[in-house]
Amino acid sequence: MSSVRDKTIISAFSQVLREARTEKGCSQEQLAYEAGVDRTFISMLKTGKRQPTLSVIFALAVALNQRPEEIIAATRKLSQSLR
Repeated sequence: MSSVRDKTIISAFSQVLREARTEKGCSQEQLAYEAGVDRTFISMLKTGKRQPTLSVIFALAVALNQRPEEIIAATRKLSQSLR
């Protein structure tokens, strides 16, 4: 994958995560607690400094009351529109 493509996907995931968290009405700290990750990790996902593993995507989906495939599909759709 090219660097530009990576950055687009990371940016899209960050935006999808932020929108889902806002829709649920929870803070980064609450999301981190419910997903079983550190709050700073959520912040790093938001800023694109870290990328989630598959298990983290599943944990975030549970915490956000979504299916993992919804998060991935939303990220894919948004990343395609950002190109």
